[in-house]
Amino acid sequence: MQHFFKLLYTLWCAIVFIGLFLLLFPFFLVVILIPKWHKHCYYLNKLWASVALICVGIKTEITGVESLDPKLQYVFCANHFSLLDIVSFGFAPHSVVYVGKSSLAKIPLFGYMFKKLHVTVNRKSLKGRYKSLQLALEKMGNDRSLVMFPEGGIMSKKIPEMTRFKDGAFRAAITKQIPLVPVTLPDNWIILPDEKIPLISRRKMRMIYHQPISTEGLSMDDVPSLKEKVYQVIAEELKKYH
Repeated sequence: MQHFFKLLYTLWCAIVFIGLFLLLFPFFLVVILIPKWHKHCYYLNKLWASVALICVGIKTEITGVESLDPKLQYVFCANHFSLLDIVSFGFAPHSVVYVGKSSLAKIPLFGYMFKKLHVTVNRKSLKGRYKSLQLALEKMGNDRSLVMFPEGGIMSKKIPEMTRFKDGAFRAAITKQIPLVPVTLPDNWIILPDEKIPLISRRKMRMIYHQPISTEGLSMDDVPSLKEKVYQVIAEELKKYH
């Protein structure tokens, strides 16, 4: 019986998220057609995430935002165990550019929106990863932050233990000389597991923004130590919850 109710709840969540996106898509389309308005997709993302989670009864608890300056650009680095992680950044403190897997572009309508406003990457191609990073830096301009999942996808076989980080997010931060912000998402993989037919569980969605880490004066030689520092911050936070 519990499985049946979970299935009904999952169907309700799908209806809410897809339905709201379809209602908002004309507004996303307007933003897409006017490049200087791309940064305003932030408001649509936040509206979509906020209303959808309220409708499905998932509460949010977001901490650490007070340590971020809304006037600064950041590279947000988070653990990645669930597709819900993308929704979480609808609550980012300002407009962001996502770097996501190329398969996202194949989703009808959503894929079109994602390609136009964000960046897709073929993670199997070294050249593709390089091009995607350059495009992400270009789309950031001087007023958008960058969201990257440095594991390179949902890769872990031992969740909530992360796999080792790739270099892209850290190279981006050093290139732009902007701070890195580790972000811990401890619950999303329980709410929406990475399974072929996932069943959604209703529980609080927590999001922890850690203190920004400066990259001022750093070079590409500092990538390994920077990568390890961010990894340890998130790993230690995950241990507190699991």
